[in-house]
Amino acid sequence: MRRRAIVHDENGMHPALGALTSHPRQRDLPARMASAAAVTVHVPSVLRKYCAGAADLPVSAATVRAALDELERNHPSLYVNICDETGSVRRHLNVFVNSSHVRDLASLDTALAPGDVVTILAAVSGG
Repeated sequence: MRRRAIVHDENGMHPALGALTSHPRQRDLPARMASAAAVTVHVPSVLRKYCAGAADLPVSAATVRAALDELERNHPSLYVNICDETGSVRRHLNVFVNSSHVRDLASLDTALAPGDVVTILAAVSGG
């Protein structure tokens, strides 16, 4: 007996049943991933040795914290050089979303939109 494939539209809806079913891949995604945005993490040159020399890393994340969590999963040696053992960004680093410092936004809970760039910069001091 042949099984017929269930066809869903681009919104994950079955054409005859409407909202009663969703696309199988959408059901398996955790709720936090459903709203994740495709963003880029820009890595400073001094830390690139921890991510195979990459200057930019693509991630899918809804917040800056989620982007750092993805770095922890995919580039653990990079993550430990960005965040301390409590998950806070190390004191000598600054994190920006596009051109805004996260401390002026919602800190690590700053929401990300598709195309945003999260930049990690070493703090500059002196006089």
